[in-house]
Amino acid sequence: MNQVASALGAAYALAGAGALAGLVTPARWRSTTAGAATAAVGAAGVAAGLAAVSGTGWQARLPDLLPLAGVSLSVDALAGWFLLLIGAVAAVVGIYTVGYTGRGGHGPASRTALAVLPVFVAAMLLVPAAANVSTFLLAWELMAVTSLLLVLAEHRHSPAVRTAGLWYAAMTQAGFVAVLLDWCGWPRPLAGSRSR
Repeated sequence: MNQVASALGAAYALAGAGALAGLVTPARWRSTTAGAATAAVGAAGVAAGLAAVSGTGWQARLPDLLPLAGVSLSVDALAGWFLLLIGAVAAVVGIYTVGYTGRGGHGPASRTALAVLPVFVAAMLLVPAAANVSTFLLAWELMAVTSLLLVLAEHRHSPAVRTAGLWYAAMTQAGFVAVLLDWCGWPRPLAGSRSR
């Protein structure tokens, strides 16, 4: 089997296991299990990136998974560099999460935050692998929604977090619309206009 496909498959399986662990693990062990899962997702991303950078490409197409264009994934050397960078940072974040979140079960140590963290990393790994517009927009939205949930992890402790979350949600959706309009070809150059 292709090394990139194996590593990305492992990353997504680990993200699912980490999300489940974040939901069902008692507060005492939640940050350790979710942090370890996030670090493992990052390590799998590094493995996929290294394989792609060393020349192993990978492509997959699932035409019936999404309407219109389906899901199309492709990893080349350039995508490999992004996977390598995202994975390396995520592995460090996973290790840091164990000590940072604590064992209180609130804020960053809540079930929601620790269940979403590995899914956020998996979504970030999906973005550079997207090979068509619909896949890219799906990955982008998954990344935006999961990061919004992480931003809002401490919304009960500070009104500023709620305000920041609203601004973040508005800006991510404005970015989504801008990317969508660009891919739709708007604004188009006027007929007869000359470029200089």
